[in-house]
Amino acid sequence: MQGYITLATGSRFYLDLAMNLVLSLKLNDPTRPVCIVTDRTMDIPEACRKFIDRITFMDAKPGFHGCLNKLRINEVSPFDETMFVDSDCILLKNDMDRHWAKFQSPGFCSPGGKATSGRWYGFDIAKVIKKLGIDYMRILNSGVFYFRQGAESDHFFATALDLVENHKELLGSFHRNKLQLADEPFIGATLGKLHTPTVSYQPAEGSIQITTINASDMQFDPFTHTSRITRYDDFRLLGRFFPRTHVQHSPTFAHFVKLKPKAVYQRISDQLRDHFGLPRFTA
Repeated sequence: MQGYITLATGSRFYLDLAMNLVLSLKLNDPTRPVCIVTDRTMDIPEACRKFIDRITFMDAKPGFHGCLNKLRINEVSPFDETMFVDSDCILLKNDMDRHWAKFQSPGFCSPGGKATSGRWYGFDIAKVIKKLGIDYMRILNSGVFYFRQGAESDHFFATALDLVENHKELLGSFHRNKLQLADEPFIGATLGKLHTPTVSYQPAEGSIQITTINASDMQFDPFTHTSRITRYDDFRLLGRFFPRTHVQHSPTFAHFVKLKPKAVYQRISDQLRDHFGLPRFTA
C-alpha cells in the first residue's frame, strides 16, 4: 500500500499545519491514505480525525527533536511504500501518480544533486567528505522523500542514525530554533556514503516540491491546480541580494518554509478549511 506520512509533534501548531497538508492531500490525491505521526499526549479533535486515515505515535528519544525525527520515520510508517511530506507543505496539483512512478525504488529515494565542494549548513563539504571517507554528498531539501519498507531502507535509516551517533560534531547543524539538529546533512551524507540513487527534475516538467524561499510571483490554488512560482539564485551580494538568475517552476507541492509568505499560506489554509468544514487557523 502506498501512503503519505507527516510529523506533527511538539505542539498543536504543528498539528494545525499537518491538517492543512492532509486536507490538500484529500483534495488532490484522495485515493492514497494519510498518516500523522504525533505524540501520545497530542489532543486531536474529532473533527480532524475523520480526515486522518492512520495515527501513529513516536516516543521520545534523547537528542531527537523536530525534524531530526525524520530519520526514525521508517519505524512508525504503516505503509509498504511511504511518501514523507513536511507539515508545512501544501499539495497544489493532482499529478502525484507521475511522482510515485518516478520515485519507485527498493529503498530510500529523494531528489538531490551531488556536491564535492562548497558550503552547506555552515560546514565545508570537501572537508566533510574527506573525514567521512565518502566520494560526495547529496544536497537536498528533505521536505518530500520516498521509501519502501524492507532491508534497503532499513539500512539507509540505520546508516543515517549511525552518523548522528558518531559524527554529530561534523554534520550537526542546529535548525531554526537552535534546539533541534537539522536532518538534511545526515541524509545527504548517507546518500553519498551508500551511493543511493536519486531522482532529478527539469523546471519544465514540474518538480515534486519547491520552497518559497527567495521566490516571488507565487500563483497557488489547490482547487484549480494552479502552481506557478519564480525562484531566484546566484546572488551577487552577501548571498541575499541582486540575483543573477531566476527560473519559473510549477511544483506539485509548495513548501512554505517558515510559512512565508504568510498571506499566501493563510489564503490557502482558509480555502481548504472552509471547503472541508474545519475551523480556520491563523498562520
